[in-house]
Amino acid sequence: MITVGAGDTLEQLAQQQGVSVEALMALNGIRDPHSLQIGQRLLVPHRSSPPAQAGPVPGRLARQAPEPQGPVEPPGDGTGLAASAALLLSPAERRDRAELALREQSGQARWKWFNRTAVDWAGWKLTTSGARFTLVKASDADLGVSRGAASAVAVQCETLRQTWRVNGQWLPWGAAAPGSVGQRIVLDLCSNTLNDPAVPLPPAPPGLPGAATAAP
Repeated sequence: MITVGAGDTLEQLAQQQGVSVEALMALNGIRDPHSLQIGQRLLVPHRSSPPAQAGPVPGRLARQAPEPQGPVEPPGDGTGLAASAALLLSPAERRDRAELALREQSGQARWKWFNRTAVDWAGWKLTTSGARFTLVKASDADLGVSRGAASAVAVQCETLRQTWRVNGQWLPWGAAAPGSVGQRIVLDLCSNTLNDPAVPLPPAPPGLPGAATAAP
């Protein structure tokens, strides 16, 4: 049994005794939680379980949950993930993508399609070693998962070999599989270049995308 003191409320007393407000009111026949009197003696229900968080007192407003601290950010729309993924690309890969976007915006790109893989046919550049390379928009369905991330293709017409640039790194030179997209690119390009002397392209002006690009 407990005695009500000045300033006591049913909620406080219930919390102190580890019982619910409802049980305390039912045992003592209390209908109005505001009718407590100083010196009033209350029976305490048997506590069979550990103290629980007391619920709101009937007839009184429940206390609101505390407001979160600090600013609440709006839910993301996914663009942050794309930006984070772009940061993982090598400088050469980012340069390839920037040059590709610039050529598309300026209308310089001339796409030739090999199944789902697009090759910038107007962008072929000749290196001092005799290899030619250009930017591509590769497809996993044509090249597989690893080569499907390629941003450029290089062809050596004298040996009919080719390679792909993936994340800024050229893969080893090799002969393309018969009937593959790589072989079709080699045949289409080299059938138009083997009969004529190779004329090196002038170097790109400093500062332009691709100026420092080198093929294997």
